[in-house]
Amino acid sequence: IKMLDKMEPVELIEDEKKIEIKFPEPPKSGSIPVELKNVYKSYNDLEVLRDINIKIERGEKIAVVGPNGAGKTTFAKIVGNKIDVSKGEIIYGHNTIISYYEQEVADSLNLEYDLIDTLEEINDVLTPGQIRKLLGSFLFTGDDVFKKVKVLSGGEKSRLALARLLPTKSNLIILDEPTNHLDLSSKEILQKALIDFSGTLIIVSHDIDFLKPIVNKVFEI
Repeated sequence: IKMLDKMEPVELIEDEKKIEIKFPEPPKSGSIPVELKNVYKSYNDLEVLRDINIKIERGEKIAVVGPNGAGKTTFAKIVGNKIDVSKGEIIYGHNTIISYYEQEVADSLNLEYDLIDTLEEINDVLTPGQIRKLLGSFLFTGDDVFKKVKVLSGGEKSRLALARLLPTKSNLIILDEPTNHLDLSSKEILQKALIDFSGTLIIVSHDIDFLKPIVNKVFEI
């Protein structure tokens, strides 16, 4: 008791730190950022998508929903120019700038890079101070920024991948299951940022509560 009396009381912070996300105002794209004409996609004998004809309009926020294996990720990768179509045509409108968030986050990150390298890779204009500030808003502070990507947890990799979206100033963002590794407060903050985002969005997700306040159109596959 005497020893405790000599100790200085420490004020505990009640609110845990939360990530802060605000997408920069993107440059304006054409009125139709992407159009798919008669698009087919097959993997060997398995036909996944057939005769898809879609015009995605500027400012639309689209949820892509459906059962596992239906072709949601395939559709997202086609729109994101990550895979080729088997047949048909994809037309990108004027000034369409795309960012793509992979469901398997590790696939989009170089595991040997540290966190600063990971952001410098996509934007070499940012100063070290700006990069550290951006990483700090995603809860990477102090010496955390020198960690290798390979030692990060699933949730940390998700936060890092989201941090990479911000400096790109994309006007079409495609997110494939972005909430998989996020805690509840991070999900809510991402949700608000996507509601406020003025560009075009395509979100593949099973999380209906996450999607409802954001989207104004649904593609069911």
